[in-house]
This record gives sequence, structure tokens and C-alpha cells, in this order.
Amino acid sequence: MDTTYKGKRILLALLASAALAGCAATPSNGQMDDAYGAFYDGESSATYATAFPVGSAEEAYSYGNKAAQSGDYDRALFEYIRGLRLAEEPTADILYKIGSIHHSRENNRLAELAYQWVLRLEPEHLQAGTGLGLLYLERRQYDAAKIQLDSVVKITTRAPWQAYNALGVLADMDSKPWNAGPYYQHALDINPDSPQILNNLGYSRYLAGDWPGARKALEAALRVNGNYELAWRNLGLVHAREKNYQFALEALGRAGNESGAYNDVGFVSMMEGDYNQALSFFKEAMRLSPVYYVKASENADNTRRMMDRNVAQNGQ
Repeated sequence: MDTTYKGKRILLALLASAALAGCAATPSNGQMDDAYGAFYDGESSATYATAFPVGSAEEAYSYGNKAAQSGDYDRALFEYIRGLRLAEEPTADILYKIGSIHHSRENNRLAELAYQWVLRLEPEHLQAGTGLGLLYLERRQYDAAKIQLDSVVKITTRAPWQAYNALGVLADMDSKPWNAGPYYQHALDINPDSPQILNNLGYSRYLAGDWPGARKALEAALRVNGNYELAWRNLGLVHAREKNYQFALEALGRAGNESGAYNDVGFVSMMEGDYNQALSFFKEAMRLSPVYYVKASENADNTRRMMDRNVAQNGQ
């Protein structure tokens, strides 16, 4: 079978399934009336066609790459699609770039269609497989995400770090931090200076109750990016668990407002059974901000109930 014909049949099948789901895409302003045009969602493409004539698919792809690098994604989409029309057969890497643009724009159905088409053409395309898995994760389709990402990392031990990182996140969400650690470590072997991976590893160690391990990873993340608010927040939680309350307040303050920091540290100290300390933190949160008054007041009431229950149980 002719590969061009086969490739277009794949796309038409994917678009047909989207139509049945009520999600079919249509060409913009009638500028693109073929199957490829379903992937264009930008402004009118008439200007591009007349101002930038091309003689080959490779020339169009080159224009598309330059447009993408400059952030002109409407032009990039147009050029990639124009190149696909001129090519003898669909190109998986170009289709992946189209999917990535739609993914970044949260045009998730178009991104999914593009990724699926790539994987029909090249089942072991690592970037498209990872992109599809991440898309499922963002949609909270956790089982589908794990299946897809597992299939990617089984192809090679040098799969994109995002695949290993996402599998670590899924393991933590499944309350299995002991399974998450190797995934994060594998991601770090590929991308050792990623604050995102280091933060996720730190939070995973926090979930596992390994305060020193969590602190080490989070401090490493902050050495890479000292403005990473989520890492500051997680580090504050670790310090609070270790009852280093002043350090906890300082770290949480870097991640948000001061009253919120007092409320969060109070909550951790309450869970640790340090009730008197917790009450003092909640009172300070209430004093500092009316916004946190209700939340901190409720936490303070819960702390007093825990104190009363503890007294009753111990007969004190």
C-alpha cells in the first residue's frame, strides 16, 4: 500500500473517531480544506501563503521551525501543515511538533490526535509517547497515563526524563513512595539539575517520613532555582515535621504570605501532637490576617478538641 495513502487513512480514522465523540476539528476560515487542515487553529493563513511561497516540504518545515523558535505558533502550524501537504508521506517528527504546540495551548483533543497519529506511524516514538502519557496525567486519567508511560520506559532506559518523573508522581499518588524513588532517580540520571525532579523527589521522601532525605533533595532544588516556591513550601513542611519551627516559618514565608505560614506550621505541629505550640501558631495567623482567621480558628478548635481527647484518654 502507498505510504502516503496509508498515512492519510490513519488520520481520517482518527478524525472520524473524534467526530463521533463530538470533538472533530475543522479548518480555519476555509483556508485548509484537506485532512491536515484539521490541525490548524490559528488566524487566517492567507497572508502566510502569499508572503512566504515555498518550493518544497523541507523549506516549509524550516520556516515552521524558525517560527516556533520565535514563539509564532500560528505561523509554525501553518508551515508544518503546508510541508505535510507537499511531502510524499507524513513525517512523524513534524506531527509531534504539531501535537506539542496544541498541548502547550491546551488544545488537548488536537494534541491527542497528533500524538496518536505519530504512534501509529512510529510506535516507539519516545517524545510522542511521553506527550500522550503526560496529557492523560493532566486529564487525571491515571490508569491510562501509567500504561502509556510504562510503554515508553520499556523501550529504552534513556526515555525522556519527563516519563520517569511522571511515573514517580503516579507512584506517590498511589501512596507508594518506595516505588517512586527509583523513577525520580532515573529522571535525575538523565537531567540532574532539574528543580522539578528534585522537588518531586523531596516531597516523595516527605511522604515516606524520611525528613533528612526530603530536606537534602529540596535544598538541592533550591540551589538550582532559589525562587521555586513549591520547593520552599515543601521544605517548610519538612522543617515543621522536624520541629524546627523557626526555619519552617521562614521557608513557608518564601512560598506565600506570613499568616499562611503560621497556619501551615500550626497544622503540622498539631498533627505531631505539639498542641500548645500549634495553638500559638494559629493565634498568630489569626492576628496577622483576617483572610486566615476562619481557617486558623477552625484549626485551633480542632487542636483544643485533640487536647481534651488526649487528657481524657490519659486520665490527666
